[in-house]
Amino acid sequence: MSVVEIDNNTPLAECGFSGCAQPSVRAGFLPVPLQHMPLSVLNTVPVYVKARTTGNRNAVFADTYSLYTAGVVPLSEADRERLISNGIRFVYVRIADQRRLQRALESCLASVAGDPEVPVSEASALVYETSFGLMNEVLSDPTLRTAADPLRHVCEAISTLVVCHQNAFSHLFAAARHDFFTATHLVNVATWIVPLAYQLGCKDEAELIQIGQAGLLHDLGKVRVSSEIINKEGELTDEERGEIRRHPEIGHELLATADWCSELVATVALQHHEHMDGSGYPHQLKSDAIHFVSRMCAVADAFDAMTAVRPYKDRALSAAEAMAILQSETPDKFDPRVMAAWFRLMVPNGAAREEKDTSARERREYPRFRFRCPAVVRILSSDAQTPCERPEFEATTHNLSRGGIGLYHACPLPLGCRVRVYPQVRAWTREYLEGTVVRCRETSEGSYDIGVEFTPECKALTRRRAGADDR
Repeated sequence: MSVVEIDNNTPLAECGFSGCAQPSVRAGFLPVPLQHMPLSVLNTVPVYVKARTTGNRNAVFADTYSLYTAGVVPLSEADRERLISNGIRFVYVRIADQRRLQRALESCLASVAGDPEVPVSEASALVYETSFGLMNEVLSDPTLRTAADPLRHVCEAISTLVVCHQNAFSHLFAAARHDFFTATHLVNVATWIVPLAYQLGCKDEAELIQIGQAGLLHDLGKVRVSSEIINKEGELTDEERGEIRRHPEIGHELLATADWCSELVATVALQHHEHMDGSGYPHQLKSDAIHFVSRMCAVADAFDAMTAVRPYKDRALSAAEAMAILQSETPDKFDPRVMAAWFRLMVPNGAAREEKDTSARERREYPRFRFRCPAVVRILSSDAQTPCERPEFEATTHNLSRGGIGLYHACPLPLGCRVRVYPQVRAWTREYLEGTVVRCRETSEGSYDIGVEFTPECKALTRRRAGADDR
């Protein structure tokens, strides 16, 4: 697992419900998809609609947000239909109201997941994003004082989705992010381990809920490990590796003190790095001494570690490459029965998707990964031998590769202009990323998707090692 922590005082686009980071966050609003969001959730907070202003193309935000309903007169189905018929796909809520909206959505998420009127792709995306928002909160308070009900709600939704939809894994896998935020890894493992357990014959919903909780909390112990170690470039020292390898026991201790937490959840946190041949840690358990759910978690955990972008490795592996490594390490490290079930899930999803995406990958020089965070962007003047930075504006990153970075901004940028991008995350160790704007197109939400190709010097700096390690 990798950790790039976000300042808990900074409202971030990753906490939104739209599934994509947008400049509205910096204006103090979060986009909420209108079509299938339960009205009972929307009516818990004031709802706004966006209107674009004109005449100020240099402004950071060229939008205004008008109050549509404040709960006194609730939003109705007729209102929803009227807005959609006018081309409005998103409404907006204030960031200050985000937690209230999150709690309301969690409480009814399982009913959305099981609603046959809601397309499984949209339900999966909503379950994934809601789980992601929750895990950002949990990681800011690893004592888990208020986590019991929210965790139960989102895990009930994951299990309902898996039980009600035969192809739920495909959609959850498609919804997964591959950036290096802590919450991403936890939600990926949780949304994969539940369909894996179902594939292996676990049909009891209460047990599936516990398995989902185990996935969400398996790496909780890493909140006590220094981010400098987790994000270190290059090899770890023996002392640093020992510090990393303490996280299963730390996680077990944190979970054992939560009176609502089951023994299964704590056990998986302790055992998810154990190997079938006894070569794992912390207790070098073998074979049947490792809980079966811990063996499931080990597979999902390793797969995500190999396929996610990390700040310390050259590239992320493809699904096919990661599957080949997992199979080569079975039965020594991984349970053959678990691997067989994982293969059955992946073949119609990961392998087929890889084959379908081959031509697109071949057109790109470098693999591209989701990378969502606020950023400060400065345009460089070209009228001097040594370029100087013009006044800054704010944007939101949405993807990253060794070759370039993608941004969302409220206003367009001219093709060919030189920019410097400063990602606003605490663990970012570089001063800036520099490149040239090679793409600028308007999105369906009215912002602009801007592609920046790095300079050769910047491309060299973005090299990282490939493969999984203890981080």
